[in-house]
Amino acid sequence: MKTLNNMTKALKLVAASPKPIAVSEICTALGLPRSSASRLMASLRDSGLIEQVPKSRRYVAGPLAWELGVQYRPLNFNLDAIAESLAHISLLTGLSTWLAVLDKCEIILLRHHQGSTPILISVRLGQRLPAHTTAMGKALLSRLSDRTIKELYDETLPGLTGRSLQTRTELIAELNKIRRTRLAYSRQEAFPGIVSVAGAIMGVANDYPIGISMSYQAQQKNAADLDPILENELLAIGQQFGDDYWAT
Repeated sequence: MKTLNNMTKALKLVAASPKPIAVSEICTALGLPRSSASRLMASLRDSGLIEQVPKSRRYVAGPLAWELGVQYRPLNFNLDAIAESLAHISLLTGLSTWLAVLDKCEIILLRHHQGSTPILISVRLGQRLPAHTTAMGKALLSRLSDRTIKELYDETLPGLTGRSLQTRTELIAELNKIRRTRLAYSRQEAFPGIVSVAGAIMGVANDYPIGISMSYQAQQKNAADLDPILENELLAIGQQFGDDYWAT
């Protein structure tokens, strides 16, 4: 069991790293001797979950990890239909759109559709972000109870920018507002100069929400005209998947 836990932790480190990761980094993160870390990474390499870069001897995600990622489907959601919605929002607004799911206090970016209007955000598919700093994260958190939020978060919250929410009390107050309006905003809370707006959809057969968002520059002049486009698409998707939250 300990070996399995270490493998899982090592894979998470590889997934989170924007560059190839060295055995020494695995040693430090997991508290393992170099020989044990080397054997661990070799086992993952032989399984196809990671690959070793020949020149640097560092590790990156392997073909099996990619295959598993491609096959991942949020429970009971038609991702083809959602992908069409992402593309439709981008077509109508010119903005980039994203799909994410919640994993405890983080969101994981699963899908992306590039809009015609470029914005400077350094993110990638599979990346994790603190949920309370992002519009999608707040939208997803708003579908949870306040009791669950209190179980997930301490009172003091880490931030990505000076505009990030700083306390659990602030977060709960904002989530209550989102539950009334159904749209969540991140106003330069995750990325300076970037505003994102999002909503969350719950499938009728599960309690596992997905988040959909679009992003634009903070100085976007027609933002008031863009947000209803996202809301209308969320209404259509929510009704398609039987989410009463989006019934009207």
